[in-house]
Amino acid sequence: MLKKIIVIGGPTCSGKTEFSIELAERFGGEIINFDSMCFYKYFDIGTAKPGAEARSRVKHHLIDIKYPDEEYNARTFSEDAEKLIDDMALRRKIPFFTGGTGLYIKSLIYGLSPIPEIDKTVFREKASELIKEKGLLFLYETVKQIDPVYASRISSSDTQRITRAYEVYCATGKPLSFYIDKNPFGRHRYDFLCFNLYPPKDYLKSCIIERTSAIIKKGLVEETEKILSMGYKTDLKPFKGIGYRESLMYLNKELPAEKDLYDKVVSSTLKYAKRQFTFFKKFENVLPVYFTDLNAKIEFSSKYIERFLE
Repeated sequence: MLKKIIVIGGPTCSGKTEFSIELAERFGGEIINFDSMCFYKYFDIGTAKPGAEARSRVKHHLIDIKYPDEEYNARTFSEDAEKLIDDMALRRKIPFFTGGTGLYIKSLIYGLSPIPEIDKTVFREKASELIKEKGLLFLYETVKQIDPVYASRISSSDTQRITRAYEVYCATGKPLSFYIDKNPFGRHRYDFLCFNLYPPKDYLKSCIIERTSAIIKKGLVEETEKILSMGYKTDLKPFKGIGYRESLMYLNKELPAEKDLYDKVVSSTLKYAKRQFTFFKKFENVLPVYFTDLNAKIEFSSKYIERFLE
């Protein structure tokens, strides 16, 4: 029998944190983070991590587990999450997965493509040098030549995925799409129920605007400067997260005023939220939650969880 897990997904600023805490408390569960930015220490303000009060109410896992220069990806997440699920099963706790990074939860539930282990320090450095010398568009055009199938699935401005496709081909001699097609994400490894928070677009936009204003006032730029002062380089993965990459632009005078920083973060967050909407809308076993009131969300979802856990 497949182990049961509950997934709470949806766009950023949709209220996933508070919603998951209330449900985990009600059903005797613990929360496992699958937001890729929350894995990293020091990146607190821009990620809106659950605070001490929230973590004292419900046990949280996979938050602040890595330093900014440590590697963490979907494979290592899946391995860590599997151990936590097994441990919770022994303790009769329900895993509530909460976050917005779709690839991570998808990889856990369906497994990963069999890509061989790659020495990323060698091949990623080669990709970075190409980008510096000839630009990201050149590397994207290169990927189009070596892996047209995968190139057609990604944006020409997606540095992370372009780099990944390039390094996989250089290291293995086979395109990334070759490995992806070996795992069509068919049979799932867990029995899961997924709630997708789906607030009205105008409401979500107002929440994004409010949060952006709050994190800037709270010290987003100062936090970015503090992390840099610790000796961490700007090309590290967590610095590519929304809020931090714009803060770097602000510190480099690419965004001349705080208002420009604010506008850029709002714009980036809205675009990201749209992609999250699309991902979770297509996810299997999804129940859309349209309510914005917390009590209404809890009442709606509790009925389904009770049946799911029977």
